[in-house]
Amino acid sequence: MHRLAAIFSIIIFTYSAHCQERTPTQPVGGKAQLRHFTEQELIYPEECLQAGIEGVVTIAYRISEKGQVEHVRFHEKSDPLFNLEAMHIFRMIEWEPARVAGVPAGDSGFLDIDFNIRRYNRLSKQRGYTSHYYPFEPIDTSGVIHDYKNLETAPFPVFRNDKINLAAFIAANLVYPEAAIRQSLSGTVKVGFIVEPHGRPSNISILNSLGAGCNEEAIRLVRMIKWMPGTIGHKAVRTRMSISINFMLDQSPDGIYRPNIKSSYGG
Repeated sequence: MHRLAAIFSIIIFTYSAHCQERTPTQPVGGKAQLRHFTEQELIYPEECLQAGIEGVVTIAYRISEKGQVEHVRFHEKSDPLFNLEAMHIFRMIEWEPARVAGVPAGDSGFLDIDFNIRRYNRLSKQRGYTSHYYPFEPIDTSGVIHDYKNLETAPFPVFRNDKINLAAFIAANLVYPEAAIRQSLSGTVKVGFIVEPHGRPSNISILNSLGAGCNEEAIRLVRMIKWMPGTIGHKAVRTRMSISINFMLDQSPDGIYRPNIKSSYGG
């Protein structure tokens, strides 16, 4: 399946006075993960959609050496409803700090979010929704991210078949990369992410890498999983989670290596 062209420009520009071995600040998981997250998160304001209004919102930001947002403002504004939605998305993004000669450093940049009706309609058809469904209400709107171990109730995966568990779901859906099979590669990919109050993952990143296509396959699986969000104070909250997916090749009696899939999740 061809990937739908990004609905947003999601163009990130960074600038700096330093030139030596500098790595600019990046969203956690990289630009591809940011693009996917934004495509899943954005809800086109209904008033603008009905009126046929389009526009681009440009957000200027500065990220500290600790990966924290120090300053954020609109560099180029658009319709107020677009501004509100764009800033809502921006504030959900986690950042990796820039590095100069390997040392964390502050950095600045711009994020463009392009609201285009035609692309949005195509995206909505592909993803299957035009508004967020919250499986548990009320929700915490503070944006605070909580650790798995500090919750009243922890997130758990939700599947259409209530008799299936996470391990069975992954075993049924995982496609062992051909490159990994050819290399007889086994190991564990650990994927970090945030379970949002609507139950979808955001800020997906690789915490333990394996390579040969296994990282990409693990991310694909994590994107497929819907969660019941964790709660604190009887409110659904943002929760930091991780999943470990073991890619194992067992040699069968006929001498052929076949996948043996195992998985676990937690904080």
